[in-house]
Amino acid sequence: MTAAPSHSTTIKRLACLAGVVGALLAAIEIMEPASQPEALETCATLASDIANALADIADLGAR
Repeated sequence: MTAAPSHSTTIKRLACLAGVVGALLAAIEIMEPASQPEALETCATLASDIANALADIADLGAR
């Protein structure tokens, strides 16, 4: 069995994912219009995943 990553490692990974979301959002205006809705959905999903993971970390810290 492998150990879970530390909170610090997880937060750094989430920060990288947030950077990906930011870069994708910045590129929306140069994308083909037909590609924009899927890119926005991808951003929304990633942002939700990031928020949920941070909330989980916060909940563990509050215990």
